Amino acid sequence: MQSNEPPRKTPGERATIHDVARLANVSPATVSKVLRGLGAVKAESVARIHAAVRELGFRVDPLAANLRRSRRSIVGLIVPDFRNPFFGSMVAHFERLAEGSGYRLVTVSSAEKTEREAAQTEALLDWRVAGMIVVPTDGRPAAEASLLDQKVATVLLDRVPDETGFDRVSVNNVEASAAVIRELVARGHRRIMLGPSSLDLTNMRDRVNGAVAAAQQAGIADDIEVLLCGPDVPSALEAMASRFDRGGLPTAIFTLYSPATLAALREVERRGLVMPRDLSIVGFDDIEWMQVTHPPIAAVIQPVQAIAEVAWAQLMQRLAEPGGPPRTVEVPCELDLRGSVAGPRA
Repeated sequence: MQSNEPPRKTPGERATIHDVARLANVSPATVSKVLRGLGAVKAESVARIHAAVRELGFRVDPLAANLRRSRRSIVGLIVPDFRNPFFGSMVAHFERLAEGSGYRLVTVSSAEKTEREAAQTEALLDWRVAGMIVVPTDGRPAAEASLLDQKVATVLLDRVPDETGFDRVSVNNVEASAAVIRELVARGHRRIMLGPSSLDLTNMRDRVNGAVAAAQQAGIADDIEVLLCGPDVPSALEAMASRFDRGGLPTAIFTLYSPATLAALREVERRGLVMPRDLSIVGFDDIEWMQVTHPPIAAVIQPVQAIAEVAWAQLMQRLAEPGGPPRTVEVPCELDLRGSVAGPRA
C-alpha cells in the first residue's frame, strides 16, 4: 500500500506523475490513463487523481509525453524576427493551424543570425519534433545536415533556395515585382529606385530580378537604381537618408520589404515632399499602417494566411507520406496601388 501523504517538495520543484499516484493511492499507469482519457478507471479513483492533481499543481511535461508517444506532437517553427509584422502574423496563423491539427507549436527566432538559427534548430531537434517549418536566415537552413540526417519532415518558407531536398513555399516574387514596374511604366515613370535589404537573400534577389526584367522589356533598365537597405529598420533609415541627401531622386521608389518602406516615408515627411505629386512609392508587404497613412501606400500584398495554410498542408502531407521528391508551391500576391502612385511631375 502506497502512502497517501503529500510528497515534500523544495520550492520550485515540479510535481511528477509518481507524486500524483502516491497521493491518490493508485499506480502511475492509472494516473496516466486518467489524464489521457484512456481505459476504464473506477470513479472514486478518478476523483482522487483529479484532487491530487489540483493539490500538487501537477502539469503534464510536454517533452516527456512527446518522447513516450509513437506519434510525435510538436512542430518547430523558426522565423528570422518576431518584430517583423509579416512574421508575427504568420506565427499567429500557424498557431491556429497547429491547434486544429492536434499539434503543439514551438516557435523560436533566429534573430537574423545563421549561428543562432543552427542552435535553435538543434534545440528543437532535441525535442524530437514531428516536423519543422523554417524561414532560413540566408536562403538555406543553417542546420541542413542535421535535418537531413534525422529525416525530419521540413518545409522551407519565404526565403527558399533555388535547389533543396526540402519542400518549399514562397510567393511569386518575380512576377509580383515585374507587375509593379509595368504599372509604374504605364504611368510614365522611367527613373525608378528599388529598395531591397540585401541581394544575399533569395526572395530579395527574385524581387530585384523580376523588376529589372520588366524594366528591360520596357527599355528603361539603365534607369533602374538599386539601394541596399540592410536587415532592419535602423539600417534602412540610414541608407534611405543618405540616398535622399545625395539628391537627384527618382520619380518612383519600389521598396522590397517593410523597413525600407517606413524609411522612405520618413524621408518624404522630413523633406516636405508630397506623395504622389513629388514621388510615387510602392511597398512589398502590406502592413496595417500602410493602409491608414495619407495617402494610403500602394502595396504588393502577400497573402499571409494562404501562405501559412499551404505550408502547413505541405508539412502534414509530408508527415503522412514521407517519401517522394520535394514539392515547391508559389502563392500569388496581389497588387493594390491605392493613393501613393501617380504619374511623374512634368
